[in-house]
Amino acid sequence: MSVANDYDYRNDPSLSEKWKFRFAFFDKNGLPAFWGATPAWREAFKTMTFGQKIKVSMNFFAYFFSVIYLLILGLWKKSILILLLNIVVAVIIAATDLRFLAFVVNIYTASRANIWFYELKVKGIQTWSL
Repeated sequence: MSVANDYDYRNDPSLSEKWKFRFAFFDKNGLPAFWGATPAWREAFKTMTFGQKIKVSMNFFAYFFSVIYLLILGLWKKSILILLLNIVVAVIIAATDLRFLAFVVNIYTASRANIWFYELKVKGIQTWSL
């Protein structure tokens, strides 16, 4: 589901400079897919400092407060899916004692939250896909 969006993040006073930096990077280099990034994205990522790489690729609020943080950002569909995924993982952990799985969903959420928010704000897209 795609919606035409004439939103200009550069002139939005409600967005922090951190979000504007992320959005500018995504505008210029595209979005990384689940299984990898485009060559242009990889090259641009290599030229960044360590702090900039972390800023673009991870969201620590999304790691620690995944469902609530996604709701605050307006990503309610993603929030519902992450909640359901956490429930499924909790059942798997209870059945198999694979405790490391507890971190997997949060790490995935932290690595995708910036992309999901970019899609929502700039492109006007919010889907049920993760």
